[in-house]
Amino acid sequence: MNPWLSPEAARALYTGGDAAHDFDHVLRVSRLADRIAEAEGADRTVVQLAALLHDLPAETAGNQRAAHHLRSAQRARDLLLDRGLPPPLVEQVVHCIEAHRYRDRTVLPSSLEARCLYDADKLDSIGAIGVARAFAYAGAHGSRLWTRPAAQIDASENDRTTPDYTPVHEYVFKLQKLLDSLYTESARLLGARRQKVMAAFFAQLDAEQSE
Repeated sequence: MNPWLSPEAARALYTGGDAAHDFDHVLRVSRLADRIAEAEGADRTVVQLAALLHDLPAETAGNQRAAHHLRSAQRARDLLLDRGLPPPLVEQVVHCIEAHRYRDRTVLPSSLEARCLYDADKLDSIGAIGVARAFAYAGAHGSRLWTRPAAQIDASENDRTTPDYTPVHEYVFKLQKLLDSLYTESARLLGARRQKVMAAFFAQLDAEQSE
């Protein structure tokens, strides 16, 4: 455990959020990130801090998830500086958080620590837990469960605000591509099994719609 922020203290920073982005998600990402960091030889203190703070809620109007990585990074910077962390360490953590999002790749992970966080966050978006999170998000936002099979959906159909956007659209646009986006060998080994589970689920979901 890092000496600057415990999971218990981090939990108090998280309020609200749907089941796909709650503190349970943060804890899962933290465990995965620490496992990957240890295997890859990354700075575990930086990775642990970034994982615990990567989805910090921030006040915003409209789409709560838009640019959340940048708002979370700024809030993390303020919090860690207030706690007396050395500024160079803070900036390492901030970069990890800024670079963890898949939908906005304007900031790419340039450090090993940032790659560990990115990979851990994406591992939590695939496999059985990834499927569960996709449907939890859909339910929280009033989305339908299914409209068309994956083979009939184009990856450009990625606007989650449209009424017919479903977890299948999310699978086509994002989830099935995450394994190939991972940076570390440790994460790719973990992700390969999860990818098979997820692909089998969506194939079965499509099959049952035509029975």
